[in-house]
Amino acid sequence: MTSSGGNAPDYFNNAYTQFLQKKFPNWKFQYIQRTAGTTASELITAGTAIDITIEAHTGIIDGVITPGIQYDISDLIKKHNIDLNRFEPVTIDAMKSMAGGQIWGLPISMLSLVTFYNKDIYDKFGVPYPKDGMTWNELADLTRPLNKLEDGTQYLGLVGNTGHMTLMNNFSLPYVDPKEGKSTLNNEKWKIVMESVFKGEAQDPGFQNYVRENKNKMPGKDEFTKKRNLATYVYFSELATDANMKGINFDIVSSPTYKELPNVGAQPIPTYAILAKTSRHKEEAMEVIKYLSSDEYQLERAKLGFITPLKNPEVRKAMGSGYDQKLNWNAVFYNPFAAVPAKGSFENIGEKPLVSLVPDYILGNKDLNTVMREAEETANKAIEAEKRK
Repeated sequence: MTSSGGNAPDYFNNAYTQFLQKKFPNWKFQYIQRTAGTTASELITAGTAIDITIEAHTGIIDGVITPGIQYDISDLIKKHNIDLNRFEPVTIDAMKSMAGGQIWGLPISMLSLVTFYNKDIYDKFGVPYPKDGMTWNELADLTRPLNKLEDGTQYLGLVGNTGHMTLMNNFSLPYVDPKEGKSTLNNEKWKIVMESVFKGEAQDPGFQNYVRENKNKMPGKDEFTKKRNLATYVYFSELATDANMKGINFDIVSSPTYKELPNVGAQPIPTYAILAKTSRHKEEAMEVIKYLSSDEYQLERAKLGFITPLKNPEVRKAMGSGYDQKLNWNAVFYNPFAAVPAKGSFENIGEKPLVSLVPDYILGNKDLNTVMREAEETANKAIEAEKRK
């Protein structure tokens, strides 16, 4: 087994191997860690026999398509009587759109966005806590009074993790049109994302000055978990399990929606257990994939605070129950997930030009039309250069 994530062996053991070894005591499981610079293609070229690769949806292009290890398991799904209706529909649809209608693996977890808030900062300034179901505009208005310089500390009201706000946007926009092979940034919905998220959180002069002094780097996880001067942070729900969160008096609510698209949440990032074409043990590999997507395994993972791709209400209700701190875990499922759009081989190229211009936008160095035009032009040039290789 391997993964593009390059997770440390201890993480992989805690997440997968320890459960698999109990379920299949007579089988041996080997994790091949992909260190920095090691690609799936290089492993295949070296003759490494991969049975299963664990890939987030965002890693399928580099981890599966590029090395050419995709394998349709549709017949095996039928043979093993696996009911695809058990899964959150967007996870199956996302796989099919990426695989041209085929199914290369089953979803075994998801990443999704929630809104974290530090109760102590809200209490300090007498601001009411956020609630489930808020829009970006409502959350920006609520948190604006929390942008304050107090006793030498610049407090920040609201930050949405820059890359994730665009990648997982509620409008289901890809960065690059998979058919045309061109940037999608010349789109009014992208402007709504930029105006609602980044202008919404950064109108305060103190916030803007903080970014300037931070060498134009957007604040984020460190401000919430380490510096603890950030009141509200929209990020992956898994942050709740981070060791740096210990000692923070926090809770979560649903990630913000857009007034232009009510009651639709952000896209999830599904993670799949994918059966590789190189496997010499496809039946056994399918048994492993079946187990990783089972109620039995998913229940144990949910208790640890990881999002299940299953619709099973009992599994969802168990989420986070293994932790002493009781959180509003229902926030993860408060709004239906946005669809994950089809993505082509140039998708990753289209992201950086937009994300890199966010600081210039919030600081007022460039207006929105300029930002979107420059990002689109840069992305298209990079795509054309890639096509010529």
